[in-house]
Amino acid sequence: MRKILRCITNLHSKKSSCLIFYIISFLILLYRRTAFCSNLLENKKVQPGPISIVNLAPIQLLFLQAIPDRAETLPKGKGSLHLNTTITNTLLSQRSGNYEGVIDMEMIRASMEMQYGIAPGFEIGMSLPLVCSGSGIMDNFILDVEKFFTDPRKVREEEDHNKYEYYVKKNGKAFISGKGKRSSGLGDFVLRAKGKIWEEGDTRPCLSARVAVKVPTGDKDRALGSGKADYGFGLLLQKDITNFTFYLNTDVIFPGDAFEDENISLREFYEVMFGARYKINSQLSILAQVNYTTRPFENTGLQMLDRRIFDLLVGITYLTEGDLFIQGGGIEDFHDSIDAGADITFFLNIGRHF
Repeated sequence: MRKILRCITNLHSKKSSCLIFYIISFLILLYRRTAFCSNLLENKKVQPGPISIVNLAPIQLLFLQAIPDRAETLPKGKGSLHLNTTITNTLLSQRSGNYEGVIDMEMIRASMEMQYGIAPGFEIGMSLPLVCSGSGIMDNFILDVEKFFTDPRKVREEEDHNKYEYYVKKNGKAFISGKGKRSSGLGDFVLRAKGKIWEEGDTRPCLSARVAVKVPTGDKDRALGSGKADYGFGLLLQKDITNFTFYLNTDVIFPGDAFEDENISLREFYEVMFGARYKINSQLSILAQVNYTTRPFENTGLQMLDRRIFDLLVGITYLTEGDLFIQGGGIEDFHDSIDAGADITFFLNIGRHF
């Protein structure tokens, strides 16, 4: 135990050899545990799991995030490939002490997601996003909706519509900044591995563990990534009850020291996802997911950096006879997260099992 604790400590001091050793050891343990498990999906049609969209708050996208996922693994030799496409509107403007920040943007994000079963009970995956942020077109629509249902936020009423502005400053110097009138490019590449610990039983849910590493391919100068590698670990539960399937994901993420030159420390943060899918028939299902996300920043005084985020996703999945699936829906923050994250997101995902 002391050796493991020393290893985790060294990760934060950039000893990459320890990180590699820890991840390889973790994967070997998962493989040894799952190599003898039978896979119940081997002869069954693969069903889409939770909708695999991460929190789309622009600042949170700088770091590794755990995608919502099922505990079941793909059968050996089977894969899944899909494209998640989202459009998100965000408006935040805050000042506190030495910090100030403005996020006024609309973002289109397309993420290519792939999973593949390499052994019974063992799955690998990857994500590669493409991001395009600019002034957008939804500002007037969102203001009208807020006026109809409630009193709009002051920042929304005073906003210069269809404008792009993105920066966070400390002592007048920007340490997060989207350049020019828009910012586009590749985000950070993510590698994942998931191993099943035990199968689902009559009363027992399926349980799996996962590990993920973010490779800093996104341009930090255009706020497309943090510029540092992150890593994370998680546990996944899944249980079928008649036409319902319930999911629970819990993950801890360890970010790299992305802003040490600005004397801004980062801490580990946590993500919890609870989801439920109701299967209407063999092809059509509806889903709801509640996500809870803590933040890697602390004590800055800016809610856009410090405050945890709750968001609710509601969507629908249609699975064709040829194993092509289409997902659509929306995501909205709730429970006083309005000054911490994105305002609203719409998504359309297309994928296929092979």
